Amino acid sequence: MPSDTFPSVLASHPSLITRAIAVRIFLSFAIGYFISYALRSVNAALAPLLAADLHLSASELGWLSSAFFLAFAAMQLPLGIWLDRYGARRTESTLLLIAALGACIVSQGTTLWVISLGRILIGVGVAACLMAPYSYFRRSFPAERQAQLAMWMLIAGTSGALVATQPALAIALWLGWRQFFIMAAILLVCAAAAVFFFAGDHDRQTTSQAKGTQSAGFFSLIRHPAMLRVIPTTIFFSGAFAALQSLWAGPWMTQVLLMSAQQAGRSLLYFNSALLASYIAMSVLSPRLEKKGYSLAWQSLVAFIWFPICLGTMLVWQTPGSWVMWLILAPGVPAVILMQTQTALAFPKHMAGRVLTTFNLIMFGGAFGIQWGIGLLTDLFAAQGYTPRHALTLSFTCLVAMQLASLCWFLMRRPVARPDDA
Repeated sequence: MPSDTFPSVLASHPSLITRAIAVRIFLSFAIGYFISYALRSVNAALAPLLAADLHLSASELGWLSSAFFLAFAAMQLPLGIWLDRYGARRTESTLLLIAALGACIVSQGTTLWVISLGRILIGVGVAACLMAPYSYFRRSFPAERQAQLAMWMLIAGTSGALVATQPALAIALWLGWRQFFIMAAILLVCAAAAVFFFAGDHDRQTTSQAKGTQSAGFFSLIRHPAMLRVIPTTIFFSGAFAALQSLWAGPWMTQVLLMSAQQAGRSLLYFNSALLASYIAMSVLSPRLEKKGYSLAWQSLVAFIWFPICLGTMLVWQTPGSWVMWLILAPGVPAVILMQTQTALAFPKHMAGRVLTTFNLIMFGGAFGIQWGIGLLTDLFAAQGYTPRHALTLSFTCLVAMQLASLCWFLMRRPVARPDDA
């Protein structure tokens, strides 16, 4: 990203944040999200090692990874209240220490359930790593900058996903996957300290001013027309992407495309590199498209169409060279994620924490269901006599069908206008 653009964007409200402080705030949150995204995605690369060491079936491997998303999703309801009440700095720094404890437990666990407990605590601990900065930005910076700021955070996260592919596998093969999680625990403690000491409480000015405003609960939020429109696409596009990136992209390459673990690790590295490049490109392109009249919802719609096209192609093209479809899928991912920013802009600023975490609850609840569900379906089809390759293909086919159904729902619902304080 251009060095002269980043500080000027974050310093849009000089009365709140100077340029130097703005950069410090962003980097503090970016470090936490970098580590959290790496831990979210690492099982895709380490799946062969975990399955071999712990003797896991497809459904057990799906559960082990999806336990992270289950805990992550469960935290979103209290997290929204904490972000609105206490601010991003206190909330995220405290939770990151819980994630460090979870990483320590994973590193020492010898059974599926002990390691699952560690994954659950990691999911709890990193639950605020994107929502905390998003709510901070929503309160402190203008609406026209939200998409760009969101993309920059995702650039930081995807850099963590890059580390979680071939580099993580190389570390795990060299030192052991348990030592990888010990290193992660140390980094999580450092990230907690960075957020606590450097982020500041600039976002709390908005929350303090809104204390007398009537609160909106979870059920009233999910009944709001803006939320109803995007619930299915959030589950089957945003949630599915998280489920695929963090686990099932790896088994697809090894079981369906018959690649080795090392080949799959390299391919995942290339995929996440393409994803990083897509986020960088979208951080520049999205604001320009908005100025030309192409809304965030329009940008997301194009991605909603692109996803089933790419996944459908994967279903019928199953040679080792077809891994490039993951690279072709990557440019659509940023526009899918932008739907979260679009939804937040449909609500007043003081509700940012609850709105964003409600969206996240839906998204990662969907990721949990899809990640575990693909494992269950794969085992079910295998029990009916299908080979592992065909069983996983049928599971992916079910996912594409649900994406098409959710796209129809999105097209049938009307968009919602932004509030006056956007």
